Amino acid sequence: MGTTLFRYIDLPIGDRAAFELVCARHGFAPVHFDISASATSDEPTHERLVTVRRGGWTQSYRDSHGQWIRQFEADLTCRFFR
Repeated sequence: MGTTLFRYIDLPIGDRAAFELVCARHGFAPVHFDISASATSDEPTHERLVTVRRGGWTQSYRDSHGQWIRQFEADLTCRFFR
C-alpha cells in the first residue's frame, strides 16, 4: 500500500480553476499557497488528502469530489490563512 504525492499542477483542471476563483474572490492568488495532495494506492483518486499551507498555517482536507475547495473557502472566509 504505497502513497502517491501530488503537487498543485497535478490536480484536476477543474479543481485548479475552482481554487483560483476562490483565491481571487478573497484577494489571494494561487501562488500565495503551497498545495500538495496524497493518496494511497487503495483509495479512489477523489478521496485523496489535500494539504494547503500559507506561512505558518496548514490545513488538510479530504478531497471528496472537490469538497476540499468549499472547505478551503470556508477557512478563507473565517480568515484562517490571514
